Amino acid sequence: MSGPVAKRYARALFSLDDEDGQGEFENTAQELARLAALMHGDPGLRRAVDPTLDAPSRKAVAERLAEALHFSPRLGNFLALLAENNRLRFLDQIAREYRGLADRKLGRVRARIRTAKPLDDDAVRRIVEVFEAKLGKKVLAEVTIEPALLGGVIVESQGRVYDGSTRTQLERLQGVLAAG
Repeated sequence: MSGPVAKRYARALFSLDDEDGQGEFENTAQELARLAALMHGDPGLRRAVDPTLDAPSRKAVAERLAEALHFSPRLGNFLALLAENNRLRFLDQIAREYRGLADRKLGRVRARIRTAKPLDDDAVRRIVEVFEAKLGKKVLAEVTIEPALLGGVIVESQGRVYDGSTRTQLERLQGVLAAG
């Protein structure tokens, strides 16, 4: 869940990307996600932009980081602004919020497909096609394996869950039989 600060910053960056007409949404979203992953996974990097550092020091570190990662000038400036305003701790949330804005703008949704066993590419493609027809948008799928499902699939998208798992069907059957 994104907070108001993250939403405000993500919308501001998104507005700038939208205004220039370049359609750099995907590139910006990928750069934000890469930076968020780096910040999350590297304790040394988190310390380098510590909120207890003074604003000029945080900004200088952010500028060097953006340069080292070959970020676009706009994202480099954005990162420096986050550092200067002591908002780097919201980077994960900003990246998620930006990704959602980009997805909406580009007419797509994300779906998580959970299955008991690995699916071949054709099976994933068929599931995606069904949900694209149902949702009227391009579906970007992430497949995860969960052996506890026993069989079938569960698809989660846009806050909804479509459960076709064997486990759930067996639980329903058990409930019907118990109710007699």
